Amino acid sequence: MQISDHVLSVGAHTQELPRLAKEAIVTVWQVPAEYQPSGYFVAVDPAGAPATLPACDGASVVLVGSLPLSAAAEEQLAQAKAERLAAINVACDASLAAITSMYPRGEISSWPQQVQEAQALSVDPSADAPLLAALASERGLAVSDLAGRVLAKAAAFSVVSGQLIGRRQAREDALEAAATTEEVSVVEW
Repeated sequence: MQISDHVLSVGAHTQELPRLAKEAIVTVWQVPAEYQPSGYFVAVDPAGAPATLPACDGASVVLVGSLPLSAAAEEQLAQAKAERLAAINVACDASLAAITSMYPRGEISSWPQQVQEAQALSVDPSADAPLLAALASERGLAVSDLAGRVLAKAAAFSVVSGQLIGRRQAREDALEAAATTEEVSVVEW
């Protein structure tokens, strides 16, 4: 019994083994042909996982042996990239949330309408702007003054959020270009 390049050989039987991101144990049993036509039951259990056993009559099963299976470099790289991107996404979300943390969710959800009404007022000072009119009335401001403030804050938010989102996208591009897990490890938020 041997493993070469993720191919198991047991006598005349060969079987392609999965390419995993972490090491595993390959265990082979000789089993009845009606259970497994090849006459072999092959379990590939990732390190730390419970052992997989054949589900046929135990009296008709013979343990052939076990061998370690090395992790596949391409799968390790893919997993490292996915994990690093997930961490970068969390960091980006936290940075974006910090910008809006002082505002209640309801107010944040009104921002697109506020911007739309402010833009309409900048084109036509008599445009319908019910949300901005209500906000301005409560604050004792002229609707046109509030519209100017809304547009200024929207522009500032666009710049800051655009920088953060662009930073995240640049990190994603760097991860896609990484050819080794070492290159992945240096990509940080």
